[in-house]
Amino acid sequence: MEQLWAVILAAGEGKRMHSKLPKVLHLLCGKTMLEYILESAADLTDNVLIVVGHGASLVKETLKGRWRYVLQEQQLGTGHAVLKTLKDLPDEGFLLVLCGDTPLLTPDHLKRLLEAHGDNAATVATTSLPDPTGYGRIIRSENNMVIKIVEEKDASSEEKEIAEINTGTYCFDIKLLKHYLPLVGSDNAQNEYYLTDVISFMQRDGYRTGLYHLKDYRVGLGINNRVQLAEATQLLQERINRSLMLKGVSMPDPASVYTDADVVIGKDTEILPNCILQKGTIVGSGCRIGPDVHLSNAVIKDQAEIQHSVIFDSTVSRGKKIGPYAQIQKEKAE
Repeated sequence: MEQLWAVILAAGEGKRMHSKLPKVLHLLCGKTMLEYILESAADLTDNVLIVVGHGASLVKETLKGRWRYVLQEQQLGTGHAVLKTLKDLPDEGFLLVLCGDTPLLTPDHLKRLLEAHGDNAATVATTSLPDPTGYGRIIRSENNMVIKIVEEKDASSEEKEIAEINTGTYCFDIKLLKHYLPLVGSDNAQNEYYLTDVISFMQRDGYRTGLYHLKDYRVGLGINNRVQLAEATQLLQERINRSLMLKGVSMPDPASVYTDADVVIGKDTEILPNCILQKGTIVGSGCRIGPDVHLSNAVIKDQAEIQHSVIFDSTVSRGKKIGPYAQIQKEKAE
């Protein structure tokens, strides 16, 4: 494959979150939503650009690390955001355009998008919704190419009946993108520069504009409010707990166990109901945790047993029994 780049769009304010915090910095299972999609992109390429705008300094301060940033001072639409990155991109190759508020997209999803892209000029990740209101509709050709994407405010009554929507995730041929993106205007209901207009231009000129359809609509949708944040957190939690159980951890009631993304748990450990295991926690093998245990940045050695207790910033020695009703902070339990 030719050189692969990724652009992450993370400049928006996220007004529907009703928060002073930039939307992409809200947490799910111990990590910001932006970190999840960044890690998925970085699994495929080291060439990652983050478009920042609202709260740019806080985004940079939170992420630190190796990331490269492009500033979008005015948020004038997705086309405008990607336009800001063109000078930093090579003349040829492939570009993934991803949204910073889509933490459920995994590296596997992005790999399948690239496979579907093939020699297309552009490929759109789509999905079908029970209620597509508010989303851009996919207009397909008879051979399943994308003719155009119509935004809700610009859609006819007939187009609004279409259930297949644009998730905002794309793969582009960089050379063609550099040709067509500067041609995009803002003559639409929102006075914004739509990245989706590039698809129409390419299709008009005879280029292949394909799609990759996500079967599970939940993984491709952006998070716009706190209800959606909670729903995405629940899905991530299911993934995390399922992965732990497949590696030898027992959870009689996984739906009642909250586990942050970086938590490590050894084989043959049992996590009983109503437990919270937060960032920085490491639990050894053969332990029994719960019920009603809250661990944060805690190291629990092999064979330890803890019930009805809270342990923060502390280490519990091998075979130690803690609880019920213990509270340990910043110390070592011998």
